[in-house]
Amino acid sequence: MWLKLGDSEIINLDYISTIKKNPSSNSIEIIYNDLNHIKSLPFRNSEERDRAYDAILENLSRMKLFFE
Repeated sequence: MWLKLGDSEIINLDYISTIKKNPSSNSIEIIYNDLNHIKSLPFRNSEERDRAYDAILENLSRMKLFFE
């Protein structure tokens, strides 16, 4: 499965281990299965980060329902 990040990037979820909020840096971290490759998505503030994280969760929930 693929997840769209913004207007210019998608990621293959088959290679992702974890997607989490990093409260100390107002970012979302995408940790790959090898646990050595971490993509950090920075945001200006925690509100923007939380909105983006909620949107990612909503998209993942919709995909899960679609495939069930």
